[in-house]
Amino acid sequence: MEQQLYTIPKIELHCHLDGSVSIALLKQLALEQGITLNEQNLQVDQNCENLEEYLRCFDEIQKVLQTADSLQRSVIDVASQVVKDNVKYIEIRFAPLFHMEKGLSINETIQAVIAGAKLAMTQYNIKINILVCAMRQHSNAINIDLFDHVLQADNEHIAGIDFAGPEAAFPPEAIQEAAQYGVEKGLNLTLHAGECGCIYNVVESIKLGAKRIGHGVAINNDQQVLEEVKAQQVLLEICPRSNLQTQAISDVSELNLPYLLSNGVPFLINTDNRTVTQTTLIAEYDLLLKAQQLTMEDIEAINKNAVNHTFLSTEEREELRLIMK
Repeated sequence: MEQQLYTIPKIELHCHLDGSVSIALLKQLALEQGITLNEQNLQVDQNCENLEEYLRCFDEIQKVLQTADSLQRSVIDVASQVVKDNVKYIEIRFAPLFHMEKGLSINETIQAVIAGAKLAMTQYNIKINILVCAMRQHSNAINIDLFDHVLQADNEHIAGIDFAGPEAAFPPEAIQEAAQYGVEKGLNLTLHAGECGCIYNVVESIKLGAKRIGHGVAINNDQQVLEEVKAQQVLLEICPRSNLQTQAISDVSELNLPYLLSNGVPFLINTDNRTVTQTTLIAEYDLLLKAQQLTMEDIEAINKNAVNHTFLSTEEREELRLIMK
């Protein structure tokens, strides 16, 4: 089954850089930098109690991701993993403000990640773009400043912006000013919402101008909201194993994928954090196949449809469509 799954060309739109750096590279970076990592804190298991516990892994990982070299190598490392899933296009997201503890500027972190993407594309048969994450817990002023740096970077490899972080404590109205600023400046917006069980957050996030929703699982059984998602052609970036670990769902059947498929609600399956979650895209699809939530034909169809929801130009989408055949 894994071989058959591999042959399907795939797109991944929700993959965090720091949460996906391999254990091998993290150990290597720690050795080079003279940093001791608590390896038990690099991954979570099924005993994870909630999103807050899940997010604690990143504090450990980020200790070794504070240099331009480490950021650049991290992107290449993640690319080396995703090609094993036969991913043809990926948007990797990262939060620049979490990588400045050793003196890097916002621009330097962004340029390091872009440099990694460019190098990775020379080594692997994959197209990579970057999503810049703002954090919900940061002030609107800080996030607006971050978006100004994104705009000034004027780089073809930055596909858009995201909001991550503690959703329950910082609902859509808390980030409204910065989100609307980014959208008004022409930046593509995706953001995490509905991961903590709040349908309202997903609805309000779409009103903010989000073209995609990270996770969104709170709405997967709400017919009325799903109709709105379909009408607006907003894609749900679903990450099954991660959602199980954070207790956003207790069983993959709660994702309601057969309903989404039969009603034309756009969604795509993603890994979220390959290392923290201990997963691959093939493992995610295998889980859903075994749970009879998707068929091989469904997997092929949702990946082809996802081309329409990438943050690519019309011309680039057409090029990707040819690759996805």
